[in-house]
Amino acid sequence: MRGRLSIRLGAIFGLIVFFSLAFSYLYQGRQLRELFVSRVRADLQRELRLNSGMLDDRPADWSDTARSDQWADRVGAALDLRVTLIDLDGQVIGDSYVPAGRLAFLKNHSARTEVRDALSKGFGETIRSSETVREEMLYLAVPVGSPKRWGVLRFAKPLQDIRMLEAEVRNGVVGGLLWALLISLAAGMLSAYLLSRPLERITEAADRFLHGETEARVQVRRRDEIGRLSMAFNYMADEIVRMNRQEEWLREVLSSIREAIIVTNAEGQIVLVNPAASRLFTIDGALNRAVPVKQIADKAMRGLLERVQAGGERLFREELTAMTSKGERVLTVSAVAVMQAERFDGTVFVINDITRLRKLERMRRDFVSSVSHELRTPLASIRGYAETLLEGAMNDPDNAVSFLRIILQESQQLTALVNDVLDLSKIESGRIVYDFAPLDLKAHIVKSVAMFDQVASRKGVRIELAIPEGLPPVMADAGYVDIVIRNLVDNAVKYVGEKGGMVRIRAFAMSDAVSIEVEDNGMGIPQEDLDRIFERFYRVDKARSRQLGGTGLGLSIVKHIVLAHKGDIRVRSRVNSGSVFTVTLPVAPCPPTGSPR
Repeated sequence: MRGRLSIRLGAIFGLIVFFSLAFSYLYQGRQLRELFVSRVRADLQRELRLNSGMLDDRPADWSDTARSDQWADRVGAALDLRVTLIDLDGQVIGDSYVPAGRLAFLKNHSARTEVRDALSKGFGETIRSSETVREEMLYLAVPVGSPKRWGVLRFAKPLQDIRMLEAEVRNGVVGGLLWALLISLAAGMLSAYLLSRPLERITEAADRFLHGETEARVQVRRRDEIGRLSMAFNYMADEIVRMNRQEEWLREVLSSIREAIIVTNAEGQIVLVNPAASRLFTIDGALNRAVPVKQIADKAMRGLLERVQAGGERLFREELTAMTSKGERVLTVSAVAVMQAERFDGTVFVINDITRLRKLERMRRDFVSSVSHELRTPLASIRGYAETLLEGAMNDPDNAVSFLRIILQESQQLTALVNDVLDLSKIESGRIVYDFAPLDLKAHIVKSVAMFDQVASRKGVRIELAIPEGLPPVMADAGYVDIVIRNLVDNAVKYVGEKGGMVRIRAFAMSDAVSIEVEDNGMGIPQEDLDRIFERFYRVDKARSRQLGGTGLGLSIVKHIVLAHKGDIRVRSRVNSGSVFTVTLPVAPCPPTGSPR
């Protein structure tokens, strides 16, 4: 790069010097010629005046033109000039360039400009081509004779002589100019080289900076314009590094914010979005140019942004439902106007996805409503029978015992409901610490099923076990696995018919899990209820469930425990044919070879 810049600068300097010298040469040449002509004219005038003064009286013997021609030849030879004598009639009586024998054949000179001016003005001068000698000459003429004029004395100098002298001087000048040109070119190239070196250092530093070497700087060695340019480059490099770090910091801050952020300019175009907004509304996060708000597909969200932008409100907050990449979501949009010296410069929109919050609030309301309803029924029953007893029924032994049994049953139902609510609350809050360990599933199934032998026997329900030997252990908490099995077996026993009811419990291994199936031949579950049976307080037959002592929370507790074990629970059912609940739990990892048991 240095060589190219040096050559260019040297060429520019050389051209400047060349054209300057060429102009100077042309101008000085013209001046030089005028100077030579003026010098020759002055010499001719001096000689002309001097010789004309010697001819105030015409010599008597000049009646013979040979005598006057000899005088002209003699003076012309002495002065290296053309000397011409012309009488008042215009006849040439002597000419140093023309032999005496040819004077009579020369044209009359009275019409010559210099002769006419000399006779009329006392001095004549002209530059023209001589008709006699066919050569361009400088003519000067004065009248001779005092007090009575008798003729004209004319001196002429060939311009060729002047040009030859001028050429000799010009050759010397050209030689000097050529040397000056060479020296100027050399000085220009040297100056260009010296000038290009610091520029090259600045260029190299800029190129390194452009390719990622942000520490590249220029050493400031001088205080002239190039030094100030170096300082300016270093300052700009520091500012760019600072701005890049600030931009990276802002980008990290924006990326770490969970809320969606959209920034618009004064024209309402989107100029910045963070990753959360980019994912939510499928907007390109790396905006290199402003994009219109219409890139947001949802009409409600787009209309809100346009309305806030048009209104120019400094603070704004609104909740709306919008269609996003995650489906329909409930969003709160907060807007803050960006002001620059009281001038509106855009808007920052902060968008919170509160769908889960609203869902939790709805679930809380439903839960409180359901709990209140479930508590109200047994409490109303207990209160009613207690008031009946107090009004005199306690004196009737048969009815009193029946009422007291109902009160006991309702209080037991109430206790079970409170316990289930507390268990579910602990499970959902994540306060339970599970003690996961390899578990022999068959032993726990057998132990849990044995708890229902008497109840099943009294109801006439047959319980069958189909648990193969060699089931791989599962990674689970033993106490909570027992709760899952007991809830499923308890529901199966409750909802099968008497005399002929059957509950079958199977277990089998898969590739990386063990499945437990609890099947019954009871009343079954309608298809439209299958997706909701794991909801809290959801019952297919509310009256029968409450009659059988169910709280409506058992399956919800089962599902939460299974999911906490990274397992899965599914149900298949047909009305009047029975149901099959399938729980899948992951197999415990094999201990490393050689590890102690």
